[in-house]
Amino acid sequence: MEPAAGQTPSMIEDPPEVGLAAATELLRSAYGITAELRMLRSERDRNFLAVAGDGRELVLKISNTGDDPAQIAMESAAMRHVEMTDPGLPIPRLLTALDGSSVVLAEAEDGRRHLTRLMTVMPGQVGDLVRLPSWFAASFGTICARLVKALQGFGDPAAHRRLDWDPRIVSSLRPYAERLPEERRRAPMQKLLDRFESLPAATGRLPGFVLHGDVTLSNVLLGADGIDGVIDFGDMHHTARVADLAISLASLLRESDDLWPAAREFLDAYQRVLPLEPEEVELIGELVLARCAASTLISAWRAPLYPGNEEYLTSLVAGSWNVLDSWADLDPRELADRFHRICGTSRVAVTGDAGLLGRRDLVFGGRTLSPLFYRRPLQVVRAEGAWIEGADGKRYLDAYNNVPVVGHAHPAVVQAIARQSAVLNVHSRYLHPHAIELAERLTASMSDGLDTCVFMNSGSEANDLAWRMARIVTGRSGAMAADLAYHGVSEATTAFSTNTYPSSARPAHVGTFEAPRTDADGRQPTEEDARQRVRAGRSEMRGHDVALLAVDSVFSSAGILTPTGEFMRGLQDEVRAAGGLFLADEVQAGFGRGGRHLWRFEDYGLTPDFVTLGKPMGNGHPVAALITRREIAAQFADVDEFFSTFGGNPVSCVAANTVLDVIEESDLVARSGEVGAQLAAGLAELAPSIHPAVRVRGQGLMVGVEIPDEAGVTAADLAERLRDLGVLVGTTGPGGQVLKVRPPLIWQTQHVEIFLKAFALL
Repeated sequence: MEPAAGQTPSMIEDPPEVGLAAATELLRSAYGITAELRMLRSERDRNFLAVAGDGRELVLKISNTGDDPAQIAMESAAMRHVEMTDPGLPIPRLLTALDGSSVVLAEAEDGRRHLTRLMTVMPGQVGDLVRLPSWFAASFGTICARLVKALQGFGDPAAHRRLDWDPRIVSSLRPYAERLPEERRRAPMQKLLDRFESLPAATGRLPGFVLHGDVTLSNVLLGADGIDGVIDFGDMHHTARVADLAISLASLLRESDDLWPAAREFLDAYQRVLPLEPEEVELIGELVLARCAASTLISAWRAPLYPGNEEYLTSLVAGSWNVLDSWADLDPRELADRFHRICGTSRVAVTGDAGLLGRRDLVFGGRTLSPLFYRRPLQVVRAEGAWIEGADGKRYLDAYNNVPVVGHAHPAVVQAIARQSAVLNVHSRYLHPHAIELAERLTASMSDGLDTCVFMNSGSEANDLAWRMARIVTGRSGAMAADLAYHGVSEATTAFSTNTYPSSARPAHVGTFEAPRTDADGRQPTEEDARQRVRAGRSEMRGHDVALLAVDSVFSSAGILTPTGEFMRGLQDEVRAAGGLFLADEVQAGFGRGGRHLWRFEDYGLTPDFVTLGKPMGNGHPVAALITRREIAAQFADVDEFFSTFGGNPVSCVAANTVLDVIEESDLVARSGEVGAQLAAGLAELAPSIHPAVRVRGQGLMVGVEIPDEAGVTAADLAERLRDLGVLVGTTGPGGQVLKVRPPLIWQTQHVEIFLKAFALL
């Protein structure tokens, strides 16, 4: 019989006519092994179990003449490749013949000659002949992913072949839909095949390799508590990774009473070894249905041709129809969404939603409690490096966000977080090296004496703990901060976040000092000015004295200021002389933003009692730290303790360690200084075009542009215009009259040029 269009010769060639006697003699003459043989079941080949005189169990595999010799060679090479790349994978080992070859020729009774191999027997029971144990779905997912991973480096020209079982091309089996035994199934199958016409193009864009192609229940062997063997590499071909997955998953689901739990267990285990791309997950359901459709169609074609083998050829039909009846009527979008939820890829791709703002207002209590940037709020969908993309499809240069300090979605940080998440994430009550390494690196980067590190999740928590420690160590209850300052959102830190409430609402225990603004003549406040301001702030406290003075090292909320070292040391020395402690809040200023040192307080020659770190520390992953002296921590520990469930967890710490790696490897501190100088110089040149009184100040990649009232335009107006020009900035300072330019540290000269080009159009 000639093969129909698209059919492979091996699918229509009769199995080899080799009986037990001939197989026994072949084994003896070609391999020198005398054994007892019995025939094993197979659709296209002849397989024999051989029990040698020494007790060894082997499989003699006599291949169909329709099989290409090059493919047989490929299978053998692939088995050796897997043995090398993942020696623990339970696959058969090939034995060589007396002449040293891996493949020998066997002549059948009808005169045909067949390629023959001998391999070790894997223990266990064939998966489709036993009741599947509860652990099977997860073990099956793991073994499938391991085999894919082991084969990823393997290639062979013979793998680029067509197999009728391939779910990607199931629509080519359309002629057999009319041969389905149940007439009622034929029209729905034709409709389903229409749906699958796009699979070749859709899978062609996905990761593909030379893969096993038939890790199914009939080719896995079960032991007492795991899968002991994967056999039969006869369907190897180059295919999409997700198509190979779907072949295995369809095999599992055909024997499952409840499809979704089985699919979830399989995919959870698979992704622990090999995470899937969202585009792959999108097609899992379609390919599972396609594989089940292929099973019913091939059975309808081949069962009538081989009535003696009908039971085997129809063994997959009932299970396949069960899957098809359960899922084929689902809308393809609904089916894909369910798999996205299972695989964790449902919230990766975000598109525009015209109703999103209204939904937010309903559940966020409007926009007063949690305000948004811009008069027309910007919905963002993705970001990379120095760029953010909006749902409107427009790219925006990020000149504002310091949280992704080494750039949005930095691949090293993403990789570190994902890999650690896949291994372990627990709280810091357990011993783990990532937290210790991070604490060692941070304390080593600080001034002498700052030797103790405590981890938490946010800068607010870090400042809150510093406040708790300061109260215990000093025995006092007063806090001091700049007249416009921000230090957190906890009840304690909000009290000395003086920019969040009017001066009339300031708590009795909080005093303020005037931020170090230059006067009209450009004079900077001196050390004595600082001391006087601290003394004045102490006098504001009613019934309290200062335990802690907190300073944001860039005075961001006060409008981005650059005080002298003398002024900053005056604040520090005066509060210590008064019996209080000094906190350098590096949440916004730290990690090299100033362009000279990793920490801004070092620019001023300070020796703080506390240093707090936050936002940029994990490049968007919530992690923060308080660095202090051992004696301060010990006094606190005598009467209190601190524990944060997530503070110092392995994932957060590996994120923060990787951020430090990127900063060091890319020399981002120096780059911040160089690029920041270009930015400030360019802005200073353009500022008079807005108004002669516009002033530019800052250091490194933290620059403020003060827009005076007489300019006739507000900083908020300019921020809106820049947004329209594709640049994102913020506002800060008294009355919000300072443009806040605070980009990721990965900015380069070309980003400055893009920014200045937009600024010149204001």
